[in-house]
Amino acid sequence: MTIVLSLAWLMVGARAGPAWAQAPVPLPLPLAVPMAVPPSQAAFRAVLVKYDALAGAETDIDLLRELEVERGAALAGVLGEGLRFDGWRLVLSGTESTPMGAIFLRLLDTTLNAPRKVRPTYWNSGPGAIMRQAEISVKSPLHVPTALLKRGTVVVVSGHFFAGETGGPYFESARISAHPIEVEHGRFRAPYFSIKIEAIAEYFPEPRYP
Repeated sequence: MTIVLSLAWLMVGARAGPAWAQAPVPLPLPLAVPMAVPPSQAAFRAVLVKYDALAGAETDIDLLRELEVERGAALAGVLGEGLRFDGWRLVLSGTESTPMGAIFLRLLDTTLNAPRKVRPTYWNSGPGAIMRQAEISVKSPLHVPTALLKRGTVVVVSGHFFAGETGGPYFESARISAHPIEVEHGRFRAPYFSIKIEAIAEYFPEPRYP
């Protein structure tokens, strides 16, 4: 179910000819070379920015809630069946561990990390059953590599979102105010999306070996 991506370069040599003539050929994995932002991540960003702007200009709670439903449908359309995402480039902003050793990661998108702008957080947690499904337990193959990641590390992540009541990705929001309108605005400005991490690896923008 889970896959740990290796970041080492593979070296293979020709089998024919004398040993001195064998020329090792480096085969860098995708995480070891510059990579483009996945289309789904770029489209997901665009939807968040669009609806944050629409919500920021709205003061009617009912209309804000309608916008939230629309945004959920748009995000689901971007992700497709299963609400999957693959190869997203994110930054580790923090980790938490339970007494039983389970690991929870908080991940940010540096492109959407400016003050007073939409600032999504992606984390493998949530309420009740979501938390139990999303946690990286001590039995998971991801436990050791994720435990070694440091805050601020750029990582490449794959997995899926959990579905919310309206079919879009489930999320919670940071409470930025006690005012009802501001609370609704916060659901657009600072969403916490619950994700199941199926693969994660540190991203190296340049090859590690010549």
